[in-house]
Amino acid sequence: MAVNLAEITGAKAAQEAKKQEAPKIANGLDKDAFMKLFLEQLKNQDPTAPMETDKIITQTAQLTQVEMQEENKKTMKEVAEAMKSTKETNEALKGFQGDLKKTLEKMDKGVEESINSNAYLAQVSALNAVGMIGKIVETDVNGVQISGQGEVNFALYFDQPINEKAGRPSIQIFDKDKRLVKTIPIEGKEGQSGYVAFRWNGLDDKGERVGDGTYDIRAEYNLDSNTNQYHQARVGRGEVESVVFDKGRPMIKMGAMILPMDSAIEFYDKEKGDARDMTLTQLQNEAAKVNDSMMAQAQKPLESEMAGKNIPLSGEAKLDDESKSKQDDESGMKFASDGENMKQAQNDEQPLKDPIS
Repeated sequence: MAVNLAEITGAKAAQEAKKQEAPKIANGLDKDAFMKLFLEQLKNQDPTAPMETDKIITQTAQLTQVEMQEENKKTMKEVAEAMKSTKETNEALKGFQGDLKKTLEKMDKGVEESINSNAYLAQVSALNAVGMIGKIVETDVNGVQISGQGEVNFALYFDQPINEKAGRPSIQIFDKDKRLVKTIPIEGKEGQSGYVAFRWNGLDDKGERVGDGTYDIRAEYNLDSNTNQYHQARVGRGEVESVVFDKGRPMIKMGAMILPMDSAIEFYDKEKGDARDMTLTQLQNEAAKVNDSMMAQAQKPLESEMAGKNIPLSGEAKLDDESKSKQDDESGMKFASDGENMKQAQNDEQPLKDPIS
């Protein structure tokens, strides 16, 4: 922004004041009033003794001198006011420069503290990142990028050694619409665990080249004969082998893949990772076993009480053996409801009160 020196020095203000004030002579009259008086004097002079010419010239010269003196006086006054304004401006500018200096010093101090704080936070982040080594990480990366006609090399993390005889272990590749485009049998990897390298030639199951884009890669291996479920592996999940730093930014190394720390979704121990392999069917089976145990414990006191009172089982209720056999054949873990497992005795018209096994 341009600086107006007339405003800073006060010259502009002095000029405005000069315009508002009409020039005055020493006796308080301006030059116009003096000229009127002079003309009146000439008009009313004695015709018999008129004013001499030299006196008229002298008075006119005096008027001019007085007027020039007044102008000089006003000019000096304006200069003094301008100098005073300049002095005040300089003092204000000096104060502003002092305040600016203090502000800049505070900013420098704040920047220095911010740098120190960022360095400390980076150290803390680095320590936390190093603590993730050896843990299993889940990231937001699910597959690989296909571009051009080349082959794709990738690695999958296997929590357990591969048993090629347990089911049909395979790698499944899906496109962006979750459609299965390629199935690759896992062969020649018997007993391998951790990060295992694979290669895909970029062809689908029909032998055609797939289009450019991102493809999700997952693996199924080690079929559990009890649950008929496979263990799972995918690209973007595995053990953190090390932490590397790129200009102070922590990066996690997972096999041949290096990802930024902010791509991680969750970290957990290997033991918890093994627990995650438990399928829904296994959880249901475990819950059913606990339920069986609790029901058995609850029925023992009831049977003892009924036996102590000599209440014949045939007089109250009996278990529907056919229904029980059917339920056991289906799941072996569920209990039939009272309406399905109990029936009334032929000669008893009272409603059932207690189911007895």
